[in-house]
Amino acid sequence: MRRRALLLAACVLIGAGPARAELYKCQGADGKTLFTSDRSQCPGAAAHQPGGEIQRTQPTGPAHAPTQLRPPRPAALSPDDEAEAQVWRAKRVEAEAALDQTRSRLAVTRQIAGWCNRGQEVFAEDQDGLRHGVSCKEVDATELTLRREQKRLEAYLDEGLEEECRRAGCLPGWLR
Repeated sequence: MRRRALLLAACVLIGAGPARAELYKCQGADGKTLFTSDRSQCPGAAAHQPGGEIQRTQPTGPAHAPTQLRPPRPAALSPDDEAEAQVWRAKRVEAEAALDQTRSRLAVTRQIAGWCNRGQEVFAEDQDGLRHGVSCKEVDATELTLRREQKRLEAYLDEGLEEECRRAGCLPGWLR
């Protein structure tokens, strides 16, 4: 009985060791180094002993080739659709031009407001070249109006124009 227990313990200890398959290294048919556990692929090769470094291999073949994403080609538009798209693009260009003009007017108005804040007198010329004094309250009101217009135009370009176009039945890409 005792002998059976010792034999069973020895079998358990032997079987508990790390399971390791033999690894073979040879030259493949394509000339590249081949590592395999199938001895028939490397006839005559001795078992390979790893050097302690992790060796990584790169997957090959078309199944692993990286795919390149291409942007979809726009479909050709009918003449009516192209004319409609041009109308919406023109709306976008007009809104962008209005925003640029508002920004430049706001920059000048801020400069004038700075003069007012330093206690300097501010004058404006009319069409006839006559100078008229401008109140600082008037400059502040103009600056506030221009800021509101800038925010309105930015919101229109960010979301409003696209939403307006969508509701009118625009096709994708008309505003680009």
